[in-house]
Order: sequence, then C-alpha cells, then structure tokens
Amino acid sequence: MFYVLILAMNKAEIKQDLDELEKKIEQLKIDYEKFFVGIINVEPVQLKNQITAIIRKYATKVNQFNNVMLAFRYRNLTQRFLTYQEYWNRILRLIEEGKNPKDYRKLVNEKQKPVFHPKEKDPMEELYKQYVNLMEKQKKEPPSLEAFKQTLAKYEENIKAKYGSDVETNFSFEESEGTVKIKTKIKKKK
Repeated sequence: MFYVLILAMNKAEIKQDLDELEKKIEQLKIDYEKFFVGIINVEPVQLKNQITAIIRKYATKVNQFNNVMLAFRYRNLTQRFLTYQEYWNRILRLIEEGKNPKDYRKLVNEKQKPVFHPKEKDPMEELYKQYVNLMEKQKKEPPSLEAFKQTLAKYEENIKAKYGSDVETNFSFEESEGTVKIKTKIKKKK
C-alpha cells in the first residue's frame, strides 16, 4: 500500500514537473526571440538553466517511469528543448559574426537610410561646359548657367511650336567667324 502511494505521488510530481518544463520551454522560446530582435538585452540563461535542471532530474530515471505516456512526454519535451537549443546556438554564432538575421533594427535602419545614386550628368550642364570652353577661347564672358538653360529652353519651345511636341532636340555648338553658334538637330520621337 505504501509503495502504491509513493508511485502515485511520483506520477503526480513527474506530471507537474513535465507541465512546468513545457511552460518554461515555451517561455524560453519567446525570451530568445525577444533577445534576438533586441527587445531584451540579456540572453535568458537563468530560465535555460532551470529547464536543464528539470531535464537532468529525470535523465537517469526515465526508464524507470511506470507510465509510458509520461516517459514519452519527457523524451518529447527533451528533444524539443535540444532542437531549440541547436537553433539558438546557431543564431548566437551568427550574432557573434555580426550577421544576426533577426535584427529588426538593421532592417529599419536600412529602410531609413537614403540611397545615394551616383549623380547622373545633366545634359544641360555638359552643354554649358562646352559653351563656356568655346567662349573662353574667344575671350568672351559666358552667361550664367541659369541664363544658358533659359535660352536653350526658349529655343526648344520654339522648335516644338514649329514642328510639334513629339520632336526631340539635340543642341551642339560650333565656332564661326569670332562667334559661337548654336546648332540644333531635330528628331521625331518614335
């Protein structure tokens, strides 16, 4: 009779410990996810040690369980913990290498960083440089960039008014008799 009472108490204690083990594993899983994304700053080692203590408590006694269901549940929870532990260790190694795949702060910072594209050359500025070089050869004062752009914009408007808005204009310059002349090539857009 006394032996049956001890077995019943052990089954109740084992079941209670397995329930606690399952809850702690789930809590540890949540805590590690929080740690990986930076919500908490300290690895949840204390909870991990509590789980390890429960697993070790029954490691040598699992074959002596009189209840097959409890033995199966213990092995299942132990295997789940070991699988998670391998996963957490892999993520920790990546963090040590500076490659945390779960660091949301990096993703947020990357989205907020402005993307700098190399400055595309403004065709007007290139034309202006050509014009300035030709004017300097003739020892004449070139207009400002803005005045130059306005003048070419007016030429383009006149051409489009005359030939239609579906034309493309390409400007170039040539020296002729002490002056710089604007040459315009007109192409129909396809």
